[in-house]
Amino acid sequence: MSRLKRLSSCAALPIARNASFGSFMSFRSSRSIKFDITRGVSFSVPRSTITSATIWNARSIAWNSPIRSFHLGNALLMPKKRSSQSKPTDEHKEPQDEEAEIPLTSNEMNLNIVPEVSEVTIQRSSNASSTGTDLVRQDPNKIPKDVVAIPVFRRPIFPGIATPIALTNSDFSEALLKLRNIHGNNFYVGLFLTKDNYDREDRTINSADEIHEIGCLAQVLHVQAVHPMGIQLLVAGTGRVLITGTVKREPFLTVSIERLQDKLFDPNDKIIKAYMLEIMATVKSIVKLEHFFKEQLQAILTQVTIQNPSHLADITASMTTADRSSLQEILECLDIQDRLTKTLNLLKVELEQAEVQKTIHKQMEEKISKSQRKHYLAEQLKIIKKELGLEVDEKEELIQKISQKLAEINPPEAAEKVIQDQLKKLSMLEAASPEYNMTRSYLDWLTSIPWGVSTEDSLDVQRAREILDKDHHGMKDVKERILESIAVGMLKGSISGKILCFNGPPGVGKTSIGKAIAAALNRKFFRFSVGGLSDVSEIKGHRRTYVGAMPGKLVQALKSAGSNNPVIMLDEIDKLGRGYQGDPASALLEVLDPSQNAEFLDHYMDIAIDLSKCFFICTSNDLSTVADPLKDRMEIIQVSGYAIQDKIAIAMNHLLPKGREDMGLTAENSHIHADAMFALINKYCREPGVRNLQKQIEKLLRKISYKIATNECSKVEVTCGNLESFIGAPLFPKDKIFDTTPEGVVMGLAWTSLGGSTLFIECLQVSKSEKGSLQMTGKMGEVMKESAEISYSVARKFLSNLSPENTFLEKNVVHLHIPEGAVPKDGPSAGITMVTALLSLAMNKKIEKKLAMTGEVTLTGKVLPVGGIKEKVLAAQRAGVEQVIIPIDNKRDWEELDEQTRENMQVFFASTYDDVYQTVFGSN
Repeated sequence: MSRLKRLSSCAALPIARNASFGSFMSFRSSRSIKFDITRGVSFSVPRSTITSATIWNARSIAWNSPIRSFHLGNALLMPKKRSSQSKPTDEHKEPQDEEAEIPLTSNEMNLNIVPEVSEVTIQRSSNASSTGTDLVRQDPNKIPKDVVAIPVFRRPIFPGIATPIALTNSDFSEALLKLRNIHGNNFYVGLFLTKDNYDREDRTINSADEIHEIGCLAQVLHVQAVHPMGIQLLVAGTGRVLITGTVKREPFLTVSIERLQDKLFDPNDKIIKAYMLEIMATVKSIVKLEHFFKEQLQAILTQVTIQNPSHLADITASMTTADRSSLQEILECLDIQDRLTKTLNLLKVELEQAEVQKTIHKQMEEKISKSQRKHYLAEQLKIIKKELGLEVDEKEELIQKISQKLAEINPPEAAEKVIQDQLKKLSMLEAASPEYNMTRSYLDWLTSIPWGVSTEDSLDVQRAREILDKDHHGMKDVKERILESIAVGMLKGSISGKILCFNGPPGVGKTSIGKAIAAALNRKFFRFSVGGLSDVSEIKGHRRTYVGAMPGKLVQALKSAGSNNPVIMLDEIDKLGRGYQGDPASALLEVLDPSQNAEFLDHYMDIAIDLSKCFFICTSNDLSTVADPLKDRMEIIQVSGYAIQDKIAIAMNHLLPKGREDMGLTAENSHIHADAMFALINKYCREPGVRNLQKQIEKLLRKISYKIATNECSKVEVTCGNLESFIGAPLFPKDKIFDTTPEGVVMGLAWTSLGGSTLFIECLQVSKSEKGSLQMTGKMGEVMKESAEISYSVARKFLSNLSPENTFLEKNVVHLHIPEGAVPKDGPSAGITMVTALLSLAMNKKIEKKLAMTGEVTLTGKVLPVGGIKEKVLAAQRAGVEQVIIPIDNKRDWEELDEQTRENMQVFFASTYDDVYQTVFGSN
């Protein structure tokens, strides 16, 4: 058969692949359309022959050799026979509506679609000089008894559908290539959907129990090896089959099959025709909407006839996005009416989804259209206003505004040059450019810095003293230092920048006095906490290349203050963090160095900024965590805790009036006796600061407000007797652990970051021993442990010289303990206390006096000075101690205490331990 005349009607050639369907191509205007489906192979289709066709993805098939045979159900692909040595003559020309003679090369063939043909084989002649084909009709009912079972993982394949399938299992691929070598490209396989939806599609299926028993018999049209992925098959479904048994499992699953025939039906049945017409109507409705398979469904309307309901149900069902189980039900359905019903249900669901999709698409289009219309009208309005002179250009207005600000300030020459350069750059940028906003922000910061703007300092010492004393009691060292700076300014004419660090326990007023200092100097105040700060950019600023970049806090302080000489407080400097963004403590070295901060370089500003006129105040609780280079740049002023008398004065003069005002009380209806305030401080608030005292006073006043508001009484008086009824049981019911200290127990004094505290050293005989030894407990640090060992040696030596017959320490195991074992303790200042406790135990002598001591002892008995004398003395005073022993080198610290504290405490100075012994045991 050399030629095939054009038929009056054409059958559909639906082709799809396993994962996604092929695309339809419509032929509308051109007489003959040529399209590539593979590399180097093309098909030429006359316009009068076909209206539309379905092709598979070209990249899934490789045609590297002449096609030997080709099978397709209900369709025929054939090359036209022609002479290879001469061009077609006029006598061979066909009419316009017939097929035109087109030269056929080795890589070109004509495509005709022939209806009513179940299966046709197109074979190309093995003779290289011949381009003709032989057509072989095959029996559709003749199928193999057993086939290779290929698992389909996503969607079942329907009869009449051609699709490429990729196989990546190496063993499976090798076996199929062997079958191709035996049977050629035309052999049958079974396509069966897996029962479970597996994640991996390269899974090996070796059991028929893992696949559905009804699948699709498919003819392999082409096998192509694709290294290293495996192979690709082009298969065409020919009919439904049922698995009747398993032939073998290795190397691939082979099953025995039998063909399934549709149940008999009457093609002229009105119900079946109604279903088919409704399916076609639904497809037309879907085509009008934005559906995923709109083009494929549109091709069905023009190619698929309603004479074959089985074919119509299969094709339309395969074009839906239904789930795998629903499609498998249709594949397994042999009743035509039932199959049409299920297919129609799927199409109705697709129609609803398409309508929802169209609604969403319409809403989005309306929203976008509205936004575009609004933007268009806004641009028109802007142009109209500009033409009428009602509005100037935004960029011109911005440049004019910055130029006016530049004329009002007095920047240095380098800063002015940068500003002018940035203005030129801004004038050349478009408003929509990303760099436009960056340049605009940079210019805003450049013109917001108070270049050369300073507040006039107040040089009145008396006024400054009144401001500092108004809200702060005590703090003598801090106030004197500020008044000295003002006095120097009076003589010099101006106050230069200073860098101070207030170190002390919490709640003593370090932060609040910063505002008072700014008011006394008549300067602006800016505070920011650096506690936990781990990003250098907070100090030095971000580089402008980053989105959202900003200058550092110091530049922000200048902008906020509006002057170049504000009081800047760096709160909690001892709690600086350190992270992958850098070390802020190192960045502060430049800020707090008077020789460098005159040309501070912020990363964002990128020009020198003068910080030398700023008055820096830092606060800390523990300087041991501050880096030594940073401490070296600051003038450290110790702010000690308050004595009881100071706390009473602060409470009565500051905290109580403020608390009454906040609670809506007056002095007439809420009277607190002085003895009640003393008891409140002594039994509830022994910490060095007054923060907890403020909380307790507020609690007391709330109780009073409640009584007055509920008409329990019209006036409340608080005394020592009824204090507990307002704020509960005392936190410190006793001044000391021991009313009378036994042998081996001595009170010491310690310093902590929260202020001073008292601690007891306890010694106890454990057992006798030929060689004396010392046991230590109480969570002592390494320094304190060494101090205890030194104290034990000093005590043994001192006792042997004092009383040679006393061998207690030489022949007993002694246990030394410091109470409150959960609290870490360290330091050498308990040396003389430990020696005294060991001697008290060895000599069996009690210490009857209300005595406490502090001082480091050496092996030779020297008493060395220690720190925190003021805090320790205040702690002893709070505990009711009347006498203290301190090193003689700390006499200067004692003399710095206020006179009232010294009058209420008797002090003994010691240079060696002999002095300590005479003070403690001399009167005994």
